[in-house]
Amino acid sequence: MDQLIRLTIRGISLSQIQSGIYVLLLEEESGKIKLPIIIESFQAQSIAFALGKKDLSRSFTHDLFLSFAKTFHIRLKAVVIYKLVNGIFFSSILLEEGSDIEEGKKIEKKEHKIDSKTSDAVALAIRFQAPIYTTREIFDKAGIYFENGVPIDKKNENETYDTGIEKNNLLFFKEKSKQDLENMTEKDLNALLNHAVVNECYELAARIKKELDRRE
Repeated sequence: MDQLIRLTIRGISLSQIQSGIYVLLLEEESGKIKLPIIIESFQAQSIAFALGKKDLSRSFTHDLFLSFAKTFHIRLKAVVIYKLVNGIFFSSILLEEGSDIEEGKKIEKKEHKIDSKTSDAVALAIRFQAPIYTTREIFDKAGIYFENGVPIDKKNENETYDTGIEKNNLLFFKEKSKQDLENMTEKDLNALLNHAVVNECYELAARIKKELDRRE
């Protein structure tokens, strides 16, 4: 497996394109590369709850799993986002079973790897205070690169673009179909990518990045 990159959670935003869909934004520790992941409402609420814990009377299935794991001496060691296929991220959770001492004797801990939906894996990682990782390959496919707070295209970072796209026209571009993006020039796609990220339209940014990668 490629060298793993540790991620932190930047935040969650409501999708600007589809009702009931959220975007989970992860970033590398330096903050230069951000990874947008589309998640559903339930997982978004669970992640937000774990991050904020404002309503202590509310709990989610992920909290039940945490209680279950503690009872049976199971620890979540890490979450790894290891594959990306057709815009879908695949993750695994690494579990460690057993306590250090059982019935007065030291025992060998057992490790297990279980596949999981990425949003569920992140929700659990927060509760277990476990690290989240991904691979360089996934960052190259779906990451959005920043330099001094400005999004750039990694392959053409030395070029500057006259975007010709005003912010108040961004809503018009959000409604573009996949075919519309395919018909846009690479210059316009990069310009739109910059505007999408600046305006926190991460789902749109992910769609544009996918189209740019397809042209390589």
